[in-house]
Amino acid sequence: MGKENFIRQIENSVEFKLLEKVVKEEGTAQDAVQDVINLTMRALSIHGPNKLAGIGLPDYNVSLAVMELAQRLEPSKHTKLVEFVFYLQKQVAVDPSTNEPLKVQGDILWTDMPSFGYTELETWYEFGGDYKGNLILQFKQPGGLTDVDPCDATLDPEQRKRWANLNAFLAQLTQAANISYPPPKEEARFSPLDKSLRALWTLTMALESERPPALLANTAAMEAACQWFIYSAERLWANVLNDRTYPEAAGAGPGKRYKEHAWAGYTHERWGNWEDALKEAWESCEDERMGKLIDDAMSSLRKAMIG
Repeated sequence: MGKENFIRQIENSVEFKLLEKVVKEEGTAQDAVQDVINLTMRALSIHGPNKLAGIGLPDYNVSLAVMELAQRLEPSKHTKLVEFVFYLQKQVAVDPSTNEPLKVQGDILWTDMPSFGYTELETWYEFGGDYKGNLILQFKQPGGLTDVDPCDATLDPEQRKRWANLNAFLAQLTQAANISYPPPKEEARFSPLDKSLRALWTLTMALESERPPALLANTAAMEAACQWFIYSAERLWANVLNDRTYPEAAGAGPGKRYKEHAWAGYTHERWGNWEDALKEAWESCEDERMGKLIDDAMSSLRKAMIG
């Protein structure tokens, strides 16, 4: 399915229209959440024995609508969208016939945000390009699903803008997420709104590449990395302070520039290298807009360290 047709399909959904009113401030995030819950319960009553087939559709449509709006909107316009997702994730849809939480694909509506994870992952991997559909059948390293390269300065401007906007949204969502760091050796369970792993992938791409940061200063990769620091530096720094790590399969290891390091997540050393890379990019950047963005990212990074 082509990108234009797929976007048109998203735009025609009830869920998209609800969220569009929210971001235009024609309705509140809380009202939209209640409308989505009502849609879900209506689907439940209509489908009866096949209720799982019905309740999964609003969940999926909401996720697609959020992703499309996040890519369209400038970062400063994401506030209401973040608010909506934040409120929605706090809800639990209950089956009135059993008084048990409703589940889609084994995940609880809406606490586990069943469709949000894979739709967000697919959208991130598209780098602002065409929707491929069902891309995430198994985990692959960043950049492994498409020929589009965010480190290429000639990336289509519209794709670049959409991907930078997406990362800014994910950064704001990550900053807003409720996170409790577990004691050492205890397994962590983090919020589905927390996309700190996606931040790592983005920062690795822009700041740990074989290509020096000076050569990436005016690319989508660098722009996206800056958005993460601008909108969620406090969360990323908290990850460093809590030595947050990931299993090997998550792809949280170092980029090729630092392949000799054993990083598996957030570390003080890695943070310092990111700061140095941003400085290198800023010193060589000839684009005024990107120069200011990189400078803002460095300021946010340093402010987070001060607390």
